[in-house]
Amino acid sequence: MTEVELCPLRRRIEALASERGEYYLVCSRYGDRPVPADGCRFESCAVARRAARLTEEYRSALRRYDPALPEYDIVVRQTPKLGAEADPDGAGASQ
Repeated sequence: MTEVELCPLRRRIEALASERGEYYLVCSRYGDRPVPADGCRFESCAVARRAARLTEEYRSALRRYDPALPEYDIVVRQTPKLGAEADPDGAGASQ
């Protein structure tokens, strides 16, 4: 496997990541977190979308060496806020 292609892509994804980010990448069909962004979080949806494009590029390059690598529909998800109401109008909240 050539590191010339994969390592720079991985570094770009990791450079976009933030420990406190509330956005992450996931496969919309299977719920898997895609390598190489599987442990990464991102500060904004826009940054996460850039990381998603880089992750797709990385996985496409990797697939040339491993054709069995699963194909994912990568989407951005936001971590739910702690204590957030399930009902945004508060109609179901107890008073």
